[in-house]
Amino acid sequence: MGTLARFTALNLVFLATLLPVVTIGPAQAALYSTLFRYDEHDDVDLVREYLRRFKREFAQGLINGLLLLMLVAAVIFGLAFWAAWDSDVAYRPLILLVAGAVTTLFITEYLFPLQARFSNPIGRTWKLAAMFPWRAFACSFALVMIDTTALALAYFVPFIRVLMLIFGMSWVAYAKSLILLWGFRKYGGHGEVERPTFVNANSGL
Repeated sequence: MGTLARFTALNLVFLATLLPVVTIGPAQAALYSTLFRYDEHDDVDLVREYLRRFKREFAQGLINGLLLLMLVAAVIFGLAFWAAWDSDVAYRPLILLVAGAVTTLFITEYLFPLQARFSNPIGRTWKLAAMFPWRAFACSFALVMIDTTALALAYFVPFIRVLMLIFGMSWVAYAKSLILLWGFRKYGGHGEVERPTFVNANSGL
């Protein structure tokens, strides 16, 4: 019950910091950073840790969040334009649009966890977010499945929506954080993620 209360408080503070919408980047980065810390030290004060990390991640998270929103908007616009294009030629750019949508989905899964876990410039963080999902495809598939399952349950079961608002989003993020840490340990020792500077010490990577 104590753990549930701590995650409920974390979830509510996370939702409160999401209200301006443009703060989605700092909020996501701070949430994953807090949960990575919790994985190493489960006695940490989750709310206090989150607020401290929200402040630390704010500047880079704000830029990353705005850039991601622009990318998502571009993909949605492209798909909407394709749907309104009544021509046989319209199916040719569909492959590029689908590839762009999948890449954007994977970038969304990794961008803020990478910001939270590693100390890198914005450009390098985006490069890792675009390349790492394909190297760690099993990890990427698991992350997408967690999100898909959570969204499906929330869509079809009204009671789950209430639970998601109370504490569910922090629990989903925690489940994903375990997958992410496993992926970073397994696939993060070579290639483009070689010898990064960790935000959190004692990571074991």
